[in-house]
Amino acid sequence: MVDDKLIESLKQIAQQAGETILTIYHQEDLGIQHKSDKTPVTVADLKANEVIEKGLQALDLQYPILSEESVHTGFQERRKWARYWLVDPLDGTQEFINGNGQFTVNIALMEKSEDGRSYPIFGVVHEPAENTVYWGGRDLGAFKQIEDRQVVSIAPRPFQPEQETVALGSRSYGTERATAFAEKLRTLYPNLEVRPVGSALKSCHIAEGLADIYPRLGPTSEWDTAAAQAVVEGAGGLLLDPHGKRFSYNFKESLLNSDFLVVGDSSQNWLKIWNPIILIGL
Repeated sequence: MVDDKLIESLKQIAQQAGETILTIYHQEDLGIQHKSDKTPVTVADLKANEVIEKGLQALDLQYPILSEESVHTGFQERRKWARYWLVDPLDGTQEFINGNGQFTVNIALMEKSEDGRSYPIFGVVHEPAENTVYWGGRDLGAFKQIEDRQVVSIAPRPFQPEQETVALGSRSYGTERATAFAEKLRTLYPNLEVRPVGSALKSCHIAEGLADIYPRLGPTSEWDTAAAQAVVEGAGGLLLDPHGKRFSYNFKESLLNSDFLVVGDSSQNWLKIWNPIILIGL
């Protein structure tokens, strides 16, 4: 179902949205407003959303679209969806406003499983400021392309804490719980280094072996994680819920995510650092 033609189409849609974002990036007036949850939204978010929705609606595959910047379909209707597009047209709006380039366009194709929950089967994450695109899926592998250079396959690095442990954290939305968790990690891994990175790039950096773990103890929404999860899983990594299970979607009215952990080396027993008992204590 996810063939080369569809992959190329989705990459092009994401890149077109990225080009739209960049036309606004260096303007003095970004049209900044604030939503009810106090998070920012700009003209770039809305314009990119228009590009993505138009592109997806032009595809041969006609699935519902759930986007951060569109009207959100209620759960009683959403729960019936077998497949749908899950979109964040500009992930890392605060990074966009701050001008540090660490923002992305996220598009995921979601599929309902026998357990009644949905999971990403393909995702594309485009980094407009670097003209870089990541894409992949659990059964498809994971790939990266910078500009029009050669496509490269990406994979996580083995976890070797005796050498170094690199954990990634939010650049703009750190929490006290995240700080407390990092301190717990430091007692286990004295060589721990915590690096702040914006948007879905954190998960992509895990997928390509630039870091080991990304614990998120703080608010995110389903469109923030789905596309990057597909890339991580395609590369061989994991995105785990608080119980250590594969992260899932569209099983409740709220579109807010629980805490989650992104890891590259799937051969490790991550439950020793990531389980409900530890998380409740933070």
